[in-house]
Amino acid sequence: MFSGSIVALVTPFRVGQIDYVALEKLIEFHISSGTDAILVCGSTGEGLMLSGAEREQIIAKSIEISNKRLPIIVGCSSCWTDDAIKLAGQAEKLGADGVLLIAPYYVKPTQDGIIEHFKTVHNVTNIPIIAYNNPGRCAVDMTVDTIAEIAKLPRVVGLKDSNTNLARVNFLREKAPELKLFSGDDLTLPGYLAHGGDGCISVTANVFPRLVKQLLTCWQNRDIENMQKVANMLAPVSEAMFAEPNPIPVKYALSKMKLIENELRLPLVAASDKTRKRLDFILASMLNQK
Repeated sequence: MFSGSIVALVTPFRVGQIDYVALEKLIEFHISSGTDAILVCGSTGEGLMLSGAEREQIIAKSIEISNKRLPIIVGCSSCWTDDAIKLAGQAEKLGADGVLLIAPYYVKPTQDGIIEHFKTVHNVTNIPIIAYNNPGRCAVDMTVDTIAEIAKLPRVVGLKDSNTNLARVNFLREKAPELKLFSGDDLTLPGYLAHGGDGCISVTANVFPRLVKQLLTCWQNRDIENMQKVANMLAPVSEAMFAEPNPIPVKYALSKMKLIENELRLPLVAASDKTRKRLDFILASMLNQK
Protein backbone atom coordinates (compact mmCIF):
# COMPACT_ATOMS: atom_id res chain seq x y z
CA MET A 1 0.00 0.00 0.00
CA PHE A 2 2.75 2.47 0.96
CA SER A 3 6.24 2.36 -0.49
CA GLY A 4 9.23 4.39 -1.62
CA SER A 5 9.99 7.91 -0.48
CA ILE A 6 7.55 9.27 2.10
CA VAL A 7 8.20 12.79 3.34
CA ALA A 8 7.60 13.69 6.98
CA LEU A 9 6.20 17.09 6.09
CA VAL A 10 6.78 20.23 8.13
CA THR A 11 3.80 22.32 9.24
CA PRO A 12 4.22 25.86 7.88
CA PHE A 13 3.25 28.69 10.24
CA ARG A 14 2.79 32.40 9.62
CA VAL A 15 2.29 34.71 12.61
CA GLY A 16 1.31 31.77 14.79
CA GLN A 17 -1.31 30.36 12.41
CA ILE A 18 -1.20 27.51 9.90
CA ASP A 19 -0.02 28.88 6.55
CA TYR A 20 -2.29 27.05 4.12
CA VAL A 21 -0.86 28.83 1.08
CA ALA A 22 2.57 27.44 1.98
CA LEU A 23 1.06 24.01 2.75
CA GLU A 24 -0.37 23.83 -0.76
CA LYS A 25 2.97 24.96 -2.20
CA LEU A 26 4.78 22.20 -0.29
CA ILE A 27 2.37 19.46 -1.34
CA GLU A 28 2.54 20.50 -5.01
CA PHE A 29 6.34 20.58 -4.71
CA HIS A 30 6.34 16.97 -3.54
CA ILE A 31 3.86 15.78 -6.13
CA SER A 32 5.98 17.27 -8.91
CA SER A 33 9.16 15.85 -7.34
CA GLY A 34 7.99 12.23 -7.36
CA THR A 35 7.47 11.81 -3.61
CA ASP A 36 5.41 8.66 -3.01
CA ALA A 37 3.38 9.75 0.03
CA ILE A 38 3.13 12.57 2.57
CA LEU A 39 3.03 12.26 6.34
CA VAL A 40 1.38 15.20 8.10
CA CYS A 41 1.17 16.00 11.81
CA GLY A 42 4.23 13.91 12.66
CA SER A 43 7.12 15.02 14.84
CA THR A 44 8.64 16.91 11.89
CA GLY A 45 5.22 18.54 11.51
CA GLU A 46 5.21 19.61 15.17
CA GLY A 47 2.17 17.40 15.61
CA LEU A 48 2.23 17.59 19.40
CA MET A 49 2.02 21.40 19.23
CA LEU A 50 -1.15 21.42 17.14
CA SER A 51 -4.66 21.82 18.52
CA GLY A 52 -7.36 19.33 17.60
CA ALA A 53 -8.95 21.88 15.30
CA GLU A 54 -5.63 22.61 13.59
CA ARG A 55 -4.99 18.90 13.06
CA GLU A 56 -8.41 18.51 11.49
CA GLN A 57 -7.82 21.46 9.16
CA ILE A 58 -4.35 20.28 8.12
CA ILE A 59 -5.55 16.74 7.42
CA ALA A 60 -8.61 17.88 5.48
CA LYS A 61 -6.69 20.49 3.49
CA SER A 62 -3.85 18.08 2.66
CA ILE A 63 -6.33 15.49 1.39
CA GLU A 64 -8.09 18.16 -0.66
CA ILE A 65 -4.86 19.46 -2.20
CA SER A 66 -3.52 15.99 -2.95
CA ASN A 67 -6.81 14.96 -4.55
CA LYS A 68 -5.67 11.31 -4.55
CA ARG A 69 -2.48 12.14 -6.46
CA LEU A 70 -0.50 10.67 -3.56
CA PRO A 71 -1.46 9.13 -0.21
CA ILE A 72 -1.82 11.26 2.92
CA ILE A 73 -0.71 9.59 6.16
CA VAL A 74 -1.38 11.17 9.55
CA GLY A 75 0.88 11.06 12.60
CA CYS A 76 -1.05 9.95 15.68
CA SER A 77 1.40 10.44 18.53
CA SER A 78 0.15 9.93 22.06
CA CYS A 79 1.32 8.26 25.25
CA TRP A 80 -2.30 7.37 26.08
CA THR A 81 -4.11 4.66 24.12
CA ASP A 82 -7.54 6.31 24.34
CA ASP A 83 -6.10 9.51 22.88
CA ALA A 84 -4.36 7.59 20.08
CA ILE A 85 -7.74 6.04 19.23
CA LYS A 86 -9.28 9.51 18.96
CA LEU A 87 -6.46 10.78 16.75
CA ALA A 88 -6.60 7.74 14.45
CA GLY A 89 -10.39 7.98 14.33
CA GLN A 90 -10.14 11.63 13.33
CA ALA A 91 -7.77 10.77 10.47
CA GLU A 92 -10.02 7.92 9.35
CA LYS A 93 -13.16 10.06 9.43
CA LEU A 94 -11.50 12.76 7.34
CA GLY A 95 -10.44 10.26 4.67
CA ALA A 96 -6.71 9.85 5.28
CA ASP A 97 -5.02 6.89 3.62
CA GLY A 98 -3.23 5.70 6.76
CA VAL A 99 -1.88 6.62 10.17
CA LEU A 100 1.57 6.51 11.72
CA LEU A 101 1.18 5.16 15.25
CA ILE A 102 4.16 5.61 17.54
CA ALA A 103 5.01 3.48 20.55
CA PRO A 104 3.72 5.28 23.68
CA TYR A 105 6.33 7.74 24.91
CA TYR A 106 7.29 9.01 28.39
CA VAL A 107 5.29 6.37 30.32
CA LYS A 108 7.82 3.63 29.43
CA PRO A 109 5.40 0.73 28.80
CA THR A 110 6.56 -2.87 28.75
CA GLN A 111 6.72 -4.74 25.46
CA ASP A 112 3.39 -6.38 26.35
CA GLY A 113 1.95 -2.90 26.95
CA ILE A 114 3.16 -1.73 23.54
CA ILE A 115 1.54 -4.74 21.87
CA GLU A 116 -1.76 -4.11 23.64
CA HIS A 117 -1.61 -0.44 22.65
CA PHE A 118 -1.35 -1.31 18.96
CA LYS A 119 -3.95 -4.09 19.19
CA THR A 120 -6.45 -1.80 20.88
CA VAL A 121 -6.08 1.02 18.37
CA HIS A 122 -6.18 -1.47 15.50
CA ASN A 123 -9.31 -3.21 16.72
CA VAL A 124 -11.43 -0.08 17.05
CA THR A 125 -10.41 1.60 13.79
CA ASN A 126 -10.48 0.59 10.13
CA ILE A 127 -7.50 2.48 8.73
CA PRO A 128 -4.08 1.14 7.65
CA ILE A 129 -1.42 1.58 10.33
CA ILE A 130 2.31 2.12 10.03
CA ALA A 131 3.93 1.35 13.39
CA TYR A 132 6.64 3.74 14.52
CA ASN A 133 9.61 2.82 16.69
CA ASN A 134 11.66 5.78 17.89
CA PRO A 135 13.58 4.95 21.08
CA GLY A 136 15.26 8.36 21.13
CA ARG A 137 11.96 10.17 21.52
CA CYS A 138 9.93 7.50 23.31
CA ALA A 139 12.39 6.12 25.92
CA VAL A 140 11.24 2.62 24.89
CA ASP A 141 12.52 0.46 22.04
CA MET A 142 10.19 -1.98 20.31
CA THR A 143 11.95 -5.34 20.03
CA VAL A 144 11.96 -7.40 16.86
CA ASP A 145 9.60 -9.91 18.50
CA THR A 146 7.22 -7.13 19.54
CA ILE A 147 7.16 -5.74 16.01
CA ALA A 148 6.61 -9.22 14.57
CA GLU A 149 3.64 -9.70 16.92
CA ILE A 150 2.14 -6.34 15.95
CA ALA A 151 2.68 -7.19 12.27
CA LYS A 152 0.17 -10.05 12.64
CA LEU A 153 -2.60 -7.47 12.86
CA PRO A 154 -4.22 -7.32 9.39
CA ARG A 155 -4.07 -3.53 8.94
CA VAL A 156 -0.55 -3.00 10.28
CA VAL A 157 1.08 -2.58 6.89
CA GLY A 158 4.45 -1.02 7.69
CA LEU A 159 7.08 0.00 10.19
CA LYS A 160 9.04 3.21 10.47
CA ASP A 161 12.12 2.31 12.50
CA SER A 162 14.44 4.94 13.92
CA ASN A 163 16.59 2.36 15.67
CA THR A 164 19.93 2.65 13.86
CA ASN A 165 20.91 -1.00 14.39
CA LEU A 166 20.67 -2.05 10.75
CA ALA A 167 20.94 -5.76 11.58
CA ARG A 168 17.38 -5.52 12.92
CA VAL A 169 16.16 -5.18 9.34
CA ASN A 170 17.36 -8.70 8.51
CA PHE A 171 15.55 -10.19 11.50
CA LEU A 172 12.39 -8.20 10.77
CA ARG A 173 12.44 -9.32 7.16
CA GLU A 174 12.61 -12.91 8.39
CA LYS A 175 9.97 -12.64 11.13
CA ALA A 176 7.54 -10.24 9.44
CA PRO A 177 8.08 -10.79 5.70
CA GLU A 178 4.92 -8.95 4.59
CA LEU A 179 5.67 -5.80 6.57
CA LYS A 180 6.90 -2.78 4.61
CA LEU A 181 10.04 -1.51 6.33
CA PHE A 182 10.80 2.22 6.26
CA SER A 183 13.98 3.85 7.48
CA GLY A 184 13.41 6.58 10.03
CA ASP A 185 17.04 7.73 9.90
CA ASP A 186 18.10 9.49 6.69
CA LEU A 187 21.83 9.05 7.25
CA THR A 188 21.60 5.26 7.35
CA LEU A 189 19.07 4.92 4.51
CA PRO A 190 21.46 3.30 2.00
CA GLY A 191 22.48 0.67 4.54
CA TYR A 192 18.87 0.18 5.59
CA LEU A 193 17.92 -0.63 2.00
CA ALA A 194 20.88 -2.98 1.62
CA HIS A 195 19.78 -4.92 4.71
CA GLY A 196 16.30 -5.44 3.25
CA GLY A 197 14.36 -2.19 3.79
CA ASP A 198 11.67 -0.95 1.42
CA GLY A 199 11.88 2.82 1.68
CA CYS A 200 11.99 5.79 4.02
CA ILE A 201 9.92 8.29 5.94
CA SER A 202 12.28 11.15 5.54
CA VAL A 203 13.10 14.58 6.95
CA THR A 204 15.71 15.28 4.25
CA ALA A 205 13.07 14.72 1.56
CA ASN A 206 11.47 18.01 2.63
CA VAL A 207 14.45 19.79 1.10
CA PHE A 208 15.66 17.50 -1.68
CA PRO A 209 12.74 15.18 -2.54
CA ARG A 210 13.99 14.39 -6.04
CA LEU A 211 17.36 13.20 -4.74
CA VAL A 212 15.82 11.01 -2.04
CA LYS A 213 13.51 9.51 -4.66
CA GLN A 214 16.49 9.07 -7.02
CA LEU A 215 18.45 7.20 -4.35
CA LEU A 216 15.57 4.76 -3.91
CA THR A 217 15.13 4.36 -7.67
CA CYS A 218 18.83 3.62 -8.10
CA TRP A 219 18.59 0.93 -5.43
CA GLN A 220 15.51 -0.63 -7.01
CA ASN A 221 17.34 -0.73 -10.36
CA ARG A 222 20.48 -2.05 -8.62
CA ASP A 223 22.39 0.93 -9.98
CA ILE A 224 24.79 0.93 -7.05
CA GLU A 225 27.31 3.31 -8.57
CA ASN A 226 24.79 6.12 -9.01
CA MET A 227 23.10 5.29 -5.73
CA GLN A 228 26.43 5.88 -4.00
CA LYS A 229 26.86 9.21 -5.78
CA VAL A 230 23.43 10.38 -4.63
CA ALA A 231 24.04 9.07 -1.12
CA ASN A 232 27.29 11.03 -0.95
CA MET A 233 25.46 14.20 -1.98
CA LEU A 234 22.70 13.70 0.57
CA ALA A 235 24.88 12.68 3.53
CA PRO A 236 25.93 16.20 4.63
CA VAL A 237 22.35 17.43 4.22
CA SER A 238 20.93 14.60 6.30
CA GLU A 239 23.54 15.12 8.98
CA ALA A 240 22.77 18.84 9.13
CA MET A 241 19.04 18.16 9.43
CA PHE A 242 19.73 16.88 12.93
CA ALA A 243 22.35 19.41 14.03
CA GLU A 244 19.58 20.65 16.33
CA PRO A 245 16.28 19.03 17.28
CA ASN A 246 14.03 18.31 14.31
CA PRO A 247 12.38 20.31 12.71
CA ILE A 248 14.55 23.32 13.60
CA PRO A 249 17.15 22.85 10.81
CA VAL A 250 14.74 21.70 8.11
CA LYS A 251 12.45 24.69 8.65
CA TYR A 252 15.39 27.05 8.28
CA ALA A 253 16.44 25.28 5.06
CA LEU A 254 12.92 25.49 3.62
CA SER A 255 12.72 29.18 4.52
CA LYS A 256 15.95 29.77 2.59
CA MET A 257 14.28 28.04 -0.36
CA LYS A 258 11.37 30.53 -0.04
CA LEU A 259 8.87 27.72 0.58
CA ILE A 260 7.86 28.60 4.16
CA GLU A 261 8.46 31.12 6.90
CA ASN A 262 11.12 30.14 9.44
CA GLU A 263 8.59 29.87 12.27
CA LEU A 264 8.31 27.20 14.98
CA ARG A 265 6.24 26.74 18.11
CA LEU A 266 7.71 26.92 21.58
CA PRO A 267 9.53 25.25 23.13
CA LEU A 268 11.23 24.95 19.72
CA VAL A 269 13.26 28.02 18.75
CA ALA A 270 15.01 29.12 15.58
CA ALA A 271 18.31 27.59 14.53
CA SER A 272 21.52 28.95 16.01
CA ASP A 273 23.95 31.04 13.96
CA LYS A 274 26.27 28.04 13.74
CA THR A 275 23.56 25.80 12.29
CA ARG A 276 22.35 28.49 9.89
CA LYS A 277 25.86 29.04 8.53
CA ARG A 278 26.32 25.31 8.14
CA LEU A 279 23.05 24.96 6.24
CA ASP A 280 23.78 28.02 4.09
CA PHE A 281 27.06 26.43 3.01
CA ILE A 282 25.50 23.04 2.32
CA LEU A 283 22.56 24.44 0.37
CA ALA A 284 24.85 26.62 -1.75
CA SER A 285 27.14 23.65 -2.42
CA MET A 286 24.18 21.46 -3.45
CA LEU A 287 22.87 24.09 -5.83
CA ASN A 288 26.31 24.41 -7.42
CA GLN A 289 26.36 20.65 -8.06
CA LYS A 290 23.12 20.79 -10.02
